[in-house]
Amino acid sequence: MNPSPHPAVLTAGQATQDLATQDHASPDLPSFCIVLPVYNEAAEIVRCVERIAEFLAQVPTRTGIVAVDDGSRDDSLALLTGLQSRIGGLIVHSHERNGGYGAANRTGGRLAAEQGFEYALVMDADGTQDPKFIANFFEPMRRRIDFIKATRYALGGGVQGVPWQRRAVSAIGNRLARVAMGTPLTDFTNGFRAIRTDLWKRLATTETSFAMLVEEVHLARRLGATFGEVPYTLTVRSEPGSASKFVYSWRVYRTYLRYVFAK
Repeated sequence: MNPSPHPAVLTAGQATQDLATQDHASPDLPSFCIVLPVYNEAAEIVRCVERIAEFLAQVPTRTGIVAVDDGSRDDSLALLTGLQSRIGGLIVHSHERNGGYGAANRTGGRLAAEQGFEYALVMDADGTQDPKFIANFFEPMRRRIDFIKATRYALGGGVQGVPWQRRAVSAIGNRLARVAMGTPLTDFTNGFRAIRTDLWKRLATTETSFAMLVEEVHLARRLGATFGEVPYTLTVRSEPGSASKFVYSWRVYRTYLRYVFAK
């Protein structure tokens, strides 16, 4: 590792474009760190961090990784601590107790700001988000878009291995959110996103669950933030020890709707 209100949607081919070529075309890439909320991810966390670090080593700007262990009951924290001796720029923070996805995100955003990074780019810690898609964020980051979401629903994005019922519910829900909230986003519940740390410090989120993802869009909209999107492909978890932490229930959806229809 190296020490507009309209959506910015990039083509999938740009994810694998040579990074040096991208740098020559537009050299002003802001600093950023990858934020990893971690909870019981011992099955995948080492490989996940190693792959991200390998990708970041090619990036022509200051980068880092901030891993927030949210009170894991497995060996996630010990594995992360062990990685620090051979992966420079890896910051590991531990919550004594599990505070939830929202709490881990808030800690990660705060640490990114304290370390002087211009962007915090949040990824899942289970290895289902290929690091090659980080490159898709570069162009909107160069344009200093405040809030950039990865999306399954733009040209070049997609879903692999997810049951059609869940795909249908997600697609319908996200279309409803786009209309009701009036923001140029298509994938509100996606945690793969980059937020300028100056904005993150002003997002007074309170949700501890995945509903924080919709809450922060609501708050960012009220603050007049600019939004952008980049495509990526969602894949399912392959390891039994790294099961999805998302719970599909009416309680979750009701919480989402509270922010979707909030003024």
